[in-house]
Amino acid sequence: MTTETRYAPVSLVTTVLNDLAGCRAFFAAMEAQTLCPREIVIVDGGSRDGTWAFLQDYRPGRDYALVVAQEVGCNVARGRNLAIARARYDIIVSTDVGCQWDARWLEELARPLLDDPALDAVMGSWAVRREDLPDDEWARVEYAFHADYALRARPDSHASSRAIAYRKALWARLDGYPEDLTLAADDMVFALLLHATTKRVAAAPSPRCFWERPATLRRFCREAERNFFGAGEADIWRKHGLLVSGRLLAEMVAPPLGAGVGLIELWLGRWPLAGGVLLVAGVALAGARLWRLRPVVARYRAAGGAQAWRRALRFEYAVKWAGARGYWRGWRTGRRRCQNCRARLRQAGVSPW
Repeated sequence: MTTETRYAPVSLVTTVLNDLAGCRAFFAAMEAQTLCPREIVIVDGGSRDGTWAFLQDYRPGRDYALVVAQEVGCNVARGRNLAIARARYDIIVSTDVGCQWDARWLEELARPLLDDPALDAVMGSWAVRREDLPDDEWARVEYAFHADYALRARPDSHASSRAIAYRKALWARLDGYPEDLTLAADDMVFALLLHATTKRVAAAPSPRCFWERPATLRRFCREAERNFFGAGEADIWRKHGLLVSGRLLAEMVAPPLGAGVGLIELWLGRWPLAGGVLLVAGVALAGARLWRLRPVVARYRAAGGAQAWRRALRFEYAVKWAGARGYWRGWRTGRRRCQNCRARLRQAGVSPW
């Protein structure tokens, strides 16, 4: 490959906070890309583990400009906007420090935009690989919940900003990432606004960005609560929030409530129909969930996992409760703090449902 084809007028942007090891892995992977960007822009949110000093001292191993900036306390959306505002080139490729990437990742994202001036964006793919899982049973349980743990992007996919490319002019038209969200869901909102604004979108369908997963059940729950808190703040996925919350409440409340009502009715000498209906409804909902968990349990056992039913049920209920709790907390918070984000979505015609 010649020098002319090895580099491209692309700005690669990302943010970081207290991830020194992730930064080292990021530079190693980016400098091994088959197509290298002419510029990498990184915004640090106030690291205290040596990451910021490392970024200031880092000398690139390839011929690209490295631009680093710091804003203490900025959220991810603010960091992305600061990085893109500083970018010199029209083609923006976005990712997250903490992932892994194969050598063709950037080329497959940027090439469609380089080749077609009429194109606005490229949705990227990502995956979780079994060999990258931490040495923890809960990571293996979560992996078993997915027959294929990947987003294989299509042009209409809602790509994460860990793997997406677009023109800086489009980012400006969309008014950037929504900074009034506390921490999460800014990239989902950006993708929703993107698709509501342009149809000139392509996809890179091969997963070449690899997402790392938590190592404990507590961290899985924190991740779910954080992500759905952001969705609630933005007031998207309302139907999902209602259905998940309603089912969980029904499964946990209906059986004991139905049994209690039935016993009271029997004690009073009346027909315990109301209690029976509640009891049957709760048992039926719980039974349906067990039925849906059968393939999860089978995959986990096939991978050598033990106590499959207990772990699958505990993971399912713990993570879904955390997500539901986060969603409605975020929804309440968003009514006060995230009016700008919500207004942008509604003006673009994005339904909260």
